[in-house]
Amino acid sequence: MVAATALLSWFLVGAQVALMRALGVGKQIRQDGPASHLVKAGTPSMGGIAFTLAAAAVYFGLGADGLRPVFWLALGFGLLGLADDLAGLSGRPLKAREKLAVQFLLALVFAAYAIRNIHYTPWPALDYTLYVLAVVAYANALNFTDGLDGLAASVSAIILLPFVSLALAQVFIGALLGFLWHNAPRARVFMGDSGSQLLGALLAGVFIVSGKAWYLPLAAIIPTVEILSVILQVAWFKRSGGRRIFRMTPIHHHFELGGWGEAKVVFRFAVVTALAVAFSCQLWGGCR
Repeated sequence: MVAATALLSWFLVGAQVALMRALGVGKQIRQDGPASHLVKAGTPSMGGIAFTLAAAAVYFGLGADGLRPVFWLALGFGLLGLADDLAGLSGRPLKAREKLAVQFLLALVFAAYAIRNIHYTPWPALDYTLYVLAVVAYANALNFTDGLDGLAASVSAIILLPFVSLALAQVFIGALLGFLWHNAPRARVFMGDSGSQLLGALLAGVFIVSGKAWYLPLAAIIPTVEILSVILQVAWFKRSGGRRIFRMTPIHHHFELGGWGEAKVVFRFAVVTALAVAFSCQLWGGCR
């Protein structure tokens, strides 16, 4: 499944890049970000559409496993991300509270399914809250992680490796490998919110239904640190009257502005993720 999905993803992402270039559709780059990113203006985005289609085709075509509810959860977040991507093209991106409202609604529906199958505490209400918060938190954490060429995709593929015996993990690992072929620096396409929000919800869902939710913050250490860096930066900025903890957040920009090249940040963050995933596997008694 991994190879089949990787090949299909490679083809579909490449086709999407060609189509979006022909239509003249490209990503706008934030002006307050690192100056080195300004050359990326106009790069096609929404690559998450293509690799999701590849994953879905192989997943349902070659035999879906028992994680279909997780797939539908991820797809729901992907569609929300797509709506935000399309709104951004028109210059009117969705408001944060609008996105959060839909994210919580999707997470609530998934939690209602998950609570019937697995429990982490003696209190169902606490479990339900845990599931909702995990899904919403990591959908946004992956969204913050998606800021450098290949970062969100490589980190997500590594985090999914312990679950490679599951068809759902196999197809998304393959889909991300196909996407990474085109996303290697300098990226020919960005995944956009349609990919990053989907991946965050997917990771949370897989860890929850597999009984490994407690290990998600460690295994997904880079997304965890990315979202915490934003929260801490905003909180300290408001409390201190304009002072900052980091040069820029999410934290990958902090390292860029400190002199690390973009490729070096991605490579080292991938290494840290691999170590964190290996340690997580040891803690839960070995990977599948």
